[in-house]
Amino acid sequence: MERVRTAMRGFSRSDKGLLARGLLVFALAMVAAPTYSQLAYQAFEYVISKHGQRCDAVTRTQAIGTGSNGDALVAVACSNGGEHVVSIRKDNALSYMTSCASLESRAGIRCFDSSAKE
Repeated sequence: MERVRTAMRGFSRSDKGLLARGLLVFALAMVAAPTYSQLAYQAFEYVISKHGQRCDAVTRTQAIGTGSNGDALVAVACSNGGEHVVSIRKDNALSYMTSCASLESRAGIRCFDSSAKE
């Protein structure tokens, strides 16, 4: 706390007030604003649900490769136990690809390493 007092000595009373208000606004904005990962999880949940699958909440993701068209393929695990593959195009648009079980049976590719759970 002494460091803060020492650092604040060069500021006028009004500057200190502005700084305090600015820090408060910043702190509130950080609490209120969702993180990028929260936004991505919400987008994954939406795409999976739009395809008719259930995904109450995303619990983890795993990059699994790149499709022949250059899209990034991401495995998405849901809290209800579902595991799905979502593609991310170069323009950041998302689309549902398949379930992880289907990907494994068709291509032999596992979405998640069973020993690496978060």
